Parts: sequence; C-alpha cells; structure tokens
Amino acid sequence: MTFAATRPGAAPVPPGGAPNGTPGGRPSRALTAVYAAGAVTALGTQMTMLALPWLVLETTGSATQAGLVFAAQVLPMALLGFVGGEVIQRLGARRTMVVSDLARAPVVALVPLLQTLGALSPAALVMIVAALGALAVPYHAAQRVLAMELLSPHARSLARANSALEGVQHGSAFAGPALAGVLIPLMGTTSVIWLDAATFAFSGLLLLRFVPAGSGGAKGSAAGPRGLWAGVRHLCGDWFLSRAMLSTVVFGLMLRTLMITMPVLAFVRFEGDARVGGLLIAVLGAGGLVGSVAAYVLAARVAPVRLACTALVCVALPLWTLLVPVPAGVLVVAVGLSSAAAPLANAPLMGLLTARLPDGFGPKVLQAVVTISTLAGPLGFLAAGAVLDRAGVEATLWGVAALATFGSGNLILALRRLQATGNLD
Repeated sequence: MTFAATRPGAAPVPPGGAPNGTPGGRPSRALTAVYAAGAVTALGTQMTMLALPWLVLETTGSATQAGLVFAAQVLPMALLGFVGGEVIQRLGARRTMVVSDLARAPVVALVPLLQTLGALSPAALVMIVAALGALAVPYHAAQRVLAMELLSPHARSLARANSALEGVQHGSAFAGPALAGVLIPLMGTTSVIWLDAATFAFSGLLLLRFVPAGSGGAKGSAAGPRGLWAGVRHLCGDWFLSRAMLSTVVFGLMLRTLMITMPVLAFVRFEGDARVGGLLIAVLGAGGLVGSVAAYVLAARVAPVRLACTALVCVALPLWTLLVPVPAGVLVVAVGLSSAAAPLANAPLMGLLTARLPDGFGPKVLQAVVTISTLAGPLGFLAAGAVLDRAGVEATLWGVAALATFGSGNLILALRRLQATGNLD
C-alpha cells in the first residue's frame, strides 16, 4: 500500500498544468492565498505578542499583569484544544479560518478603542486576550486541513506545504516582535495593535476572495469521526502515528528545556557573557527559519523517509557537543544546525502523517497533533526549571541530548518499518 493512495478527495489536475501538489507543480492561487493569509495573520499576532504586554507595562508598570496577558492567550489552547477539531469538522477548514480571522479583527480592535476611551481595565484586557486565544484554537490545524484538500495526496507535496506553513510561523516569530519593537516608538503601542486588527481583517478577506467556497469542506464533514477525543483515539490506534506523537512530545520537552538552559549555560560556562546567551537563543529561531526554507526546496527533490531520517540524525547529534567545553562559536553552530534540522524532519513527517489519514479524519487528528504539541511546551518549561535547580546545567544538557537521541531514534526506526511495508515516495 502506498501513502499516496490513502487519502481520497484530492484536488484534480488543473487544465494545462501539473496538480497543485505534485513536486514540480506551482502552488495554485488558492493555496498561495492560504500561505499569504497565514503569514499576514502570524505577523500581526507576533507583533501583538510584544505590543500587548508593553501596553500593560506602560499603563500599570506591573510585570505580573504582563505575565497574565501571556498566560491568558495560551490557556485556551490547553482548555479548548481538542474542541478545535470539532469546530473544523462542523464548519469546514476554509470557513473556520475566515470566521477566526474576521472575528479576531474586532476583538483586537477593542484594546486600542477602550484604551482611547479610558475604559481598558486589567480585567477587561485579560478577557479580550483570552477571547483571542479561544478564537485562534482551530486556526493552525484548519490551515493544514485546507492545504491538504487543495493539494494532491503525494507525500512530497504535502511535506512541501507543511514546510511552507512552518516557515511562515518561524519567519513571523522572528520578524514580528522585531518589527513591533521598531514601530512602537514611531507609531505608539495602540497604533501597532490597530495594525494587528487590520491584518486579521485582510487575511479573512483574502481567503474569501481567492479560496473557492467549496474548499476545505465548506459545509462541514459528516464522514469524519465523532467525539472530542476521536483524533487522539486515532493517533493511539495507529502504530506509526502513536510513535510519531511520542517523539513529538519528547521533542517538545527537549526544545523547551534547551531554550531555558541556553542563558544558564552562557552564564555558568562563559562568565556571565550575555552576548553568548543572546546568540544561543537567537540561533534557535534563525535555524528554524533557515531549515523551513531548506525543507521547502528539498521536499520536492528528496524522498520523504530519507529526508526525515537524515534530518533526525542532525537534530540529535550536534546537541552532544553542548556537553564538551568548546568555544562559544562551536556551540552556536551546533545549536543552529540542530534547530535547522528540526523543520527538515518535521515537514516530511507531517506530509506522511497527512497522507496517511483516512477521508474525513484530517480535522480531528491534525487538531489533536497541534494540541498535544502545544501542551508539551509548558510541561517542558516547568520540568527544565526543576531539573536546572536540582541537578545543574551539565546534567540538564545530558538530559537534552538524551531526549533528542531517543526521539530521533524512535522515529527513525518507525520510518524504516513504515518504508518496509510499501513504496512511500
């Protein structure tokens, strides 16, 4: 059995050209609109990630209140994450994205509006931010479901689409806060938040204009599984998907531990040199962006299993360098290489996962993947802090390297077994 045959309902070949999702085909106008809408929305969201707490600090001077703003935006994913699959299944992926964008635009606009009127209390701000978080819950999974339905089921094409979506997230996380940092002194904090509201409105209108109304199960799907936990049940019942999710959780724990450990490593090993700490953290984001671009190029040229296995080795192996007393430059290169390899592994893995799903299972399963991946983050931060306090930085680095090696080895073995069952390319 081939992966390409496991997902029915793929887009037909357009007249006079290759299918939207074939490795050599250009993205269709609808698929380009999905990428562009995701980029605009993500950029605005990342700008607001700085602007909202900055507004709190300007108006109250309270770091505690600023922390509450961050927590209020993340909490809905933990509480409502699995509901997102139900929303996508009922509304369809295109309508879910449009509703999410067009609903978030006025909600974001409430912040500068109430601030101008002198009516923005801390409690009101937390409620607004929590509403934004709730409206964002199904968005990322809906992006992938919609992209999947606009593509052919070829695993390489799906890998390329996932690398594009991941590149959008990495690029926005890198550029959004920096752009907000430049614009806040020039325009003012409230003006930057108005700009974020405009990005949501633009994204929703872009999807309405360029993505056909019948795309993404616009009338909802009756074929998919029922129940909030249907996606999790499917993940647990499929041997390959369950092993992939185990590694996803392990990598989530590892990455958050690595992020916290980097400044501590610089402080302990390099006599408190903040420049080293800044470089080590910055290269995590920069590596992810470079890796996403490389994945987009290589996904069409390299077999998914080969690309994923090679990248997984490159995720784990450089992290063992952190245990050795080497110059700071070597550590920066090692962390950057590992960070760049992560999207190179993730793109083909998500492509293989997506192609493996039966018809109608995409919304629930992809939302479960997004939710589980998100929940691994806070657990990693909590675990990392405890390990650093009790065992020290060297023991924590051993744990980081061991987690990365286990996660990579588990997936490589699963991919090799999967490859032995049929032609995946």
